Amino acid sequence: MSFSSQNRKLQSSLKRNESPASTTLKNSHFSEFLQRFHCGVFIMFDLRMGFAFVVLVSAPVFPNAIRSEEGVRIKTLRNYHKTFNYQPELSYKMLLLSSVTYSEHEHQKCMNKAVPQDKFQVESVVTRPCDAIKSKCSGFVAFSHVLQVIVIAFRGTKDPFQLMDELLETLFVPSEDFLGGKVQSYWKRSFVVLWKDIEPRLKSLISAYPSYQVWVTGHSLGAAIASVASAWIAYKRMVPRENIILYTFGMPRVGDYKYALQHDQLVHNSWRVVNFDDIVPRVPLFTPGLPGGAYHHGQELFYTKPALNICSPHKECHGKPTDEDLTCSRGLAITDLQQSVKHHLEYFGVRPGSYCATY
Repeated sequence: MSFSSQNRKLQSSLKRNESPASTTLKNSHFSEFLQRFHCGVFIMFDLRMGFAFVVLVSAPVFPNAIRSEEGVRIKTLRNYHKTFNYQPELSYKMLLLSSVTYSEHEHQKCMNKAVPQDKFQVESVVTRPCDAIKSKCSGFVAFSHVLQVIVIAFRGTKDPFQLMDELLETLFVPSEDFLGGKVQSYWKRSFVVLWKDIEPRLKSLISAYPSYQVWVTGHSLGAAIASVASAWIAYKRMVPRENIILYTFGMPRVGDYKYALQHDQLVHNSWRVVNFDDIVPRVPLFTPGLPGGAYHHGQELFYTKPALNICSPHKECHGKPTDEDLTCSRGLAITDLQQSVKHHLEYFGVRPGSYCATY
């Protein structure tokens, strides 16, 4: 099935299932704007990994440089996430599961290395071309009887060419309809091409183990795909929503404000982990005053110092604007680009992209 036909099929499904929150979001928009704003394009190369990093970054971004236009009411997202607490140990386990996605061939061997005590079994690995230059996206489905968990994990960017294609597609505002809002085209297409094969395997496991939790996770690009997947699972009520847990690492902005609101309503136990000045959560650029501009969903878990381990200083971000808390990563100016890239490539002393390199 072609990308376009898969996309039409998903769009048709969405149209048959109107989003419950969509009617409450009409005419809502943001009027925040930056008084000082400069953009630059940076290209970074990690020769040891053969990895190129291309981003648009805004600087400086200071809390006192942002204000709301007088007389304009800004809707805030209801904070569903206060029901749940961040679990550092679970976060570390999710990061290891995200790292397994980067394995070339031996996912089960890497899984046994990453979380041997949990006896996860990799049920299937799906890898498919996901862009115009035939770069591949990947994810797996696994389960653990020890934890009574089904996990879906998605891989991050594979090579510099894929990264460049992602950049070109995410320069503009989210444009693809999804659950009453809009998401970036690259993230949605990647989800669609993988979901075609992941969904039947997931449904089979859910049918066999209906009481198991469903964990969804990913790093970088994989985090964006995980965001979309978790919302879809919740929206379709494939499992009770309280059984869905999402942890992402270094996630870019996935969609617009309406998508963020929908995601917050659908996936309550959701954690968007940010390692200090990791640069990727800052892209696509936050565009106050631009209708349909990129906006994060919750819940940000911000490591206020470099996340050398799970016990490094961190905070749950419940400030304003909701999910774009100015006291967390969005309010932190990037002063060292190379360090910011490093903090994207490494969380808790683990480099997901090379964790499984020996297998």
